[in-house]
Amino acid sequence: MGDSETTGKSQPLAQALIGWLRSIPLVRLAARKFVRGRWTTIPAGQGAGLRFHPGESNPAYALGTNELPVQQALAERLKPGDVFYDIGANVGFFTVIGARLVGLHGYVYAFEPLPENVQRARANVLANAFSNVTILEAAASDHSGKGELMVAEYAGGSALATAGKPPDMKGVLSVRLVTIDDLVAQRELQPPQVVKIDVEGAEMEVLRGMAQTLDAYHPVVIFEIDDQSQEAYDRKYRECSTFLMQHGYQVRALENSYPGAGWIVGNYLAEPAPGD
Repeated sequence: MGDSETTGKSQPLAQALIGWLRSIPLVRLAARKFVRGRWTTIPAGQGAGLRFHPGESNPAYALGTNELPVQQALAERLKPGDVFYDIGANVGFFTVIGARLVGLHGYVYAFEPLPENVQRARANVLANAFSNVTILEAAASDHSGKGELMVAEYAGGSALATAGKPPDMKGVLSVRLVTIDDLVAQRELQPPQVVKIDVEGAEMEVLRGMAQTLDAYHPVVIFEIDDQSQEAYDRKYRECSTFLMQHGYQVRALENSYPGAGWIVGNYLAEPAPGD
């Protein structure tokens, strides 16, 4: 039996073992502590085999277990040669997954305003020798110029001032604001086939700033809504879904990535309605 055949048969077993170990709370906790703040090879999910350093962000990135339903939605919709926008890229987990999925003839544009996250995302791209990625140190919004970022202790929790203060806010940073419509119209970006939005409450600003792009190119949109309050969460969802439906989209919820979490989080898939 050749080595390649042995490896091929052992991979499903290895994946099953990883899944079983992650189901044990103490093992899962130990694994998350082990990967935090160090380089690792992602063992599972769409990023399996990629090198990744989560920094002080979510250790589930390095385990490959972060938001598996979102990973699956991207894998089903991003094709070789496509253009992917990762808006609110954090340290680049979905950026590198997108770069793998679109291949050498596709392209990824990642938007992240926090400088330390940008540095880490660029290191993660470089570690995998991806040449099809541009990371913009900017926040996508509904106007261009300058804005205030409310910086959180948690690397992925910073939010624009228009979205309100994060509960663990530690400071304020002036950041560059851009609109997707301006950058596409000026041909600084190729138009997207898929857009992922995770911007801690500033979803409507991003969507308003890409209305012309939605109308002209009809990209698939995956967006996240989160809040501590059910009322505020529902309001955010209604605003985003209504806006997208007005632009010819149908919206549905993805499977919950955070069951049992104390904070309300949901991811949604918006696709052009049939006939549009």
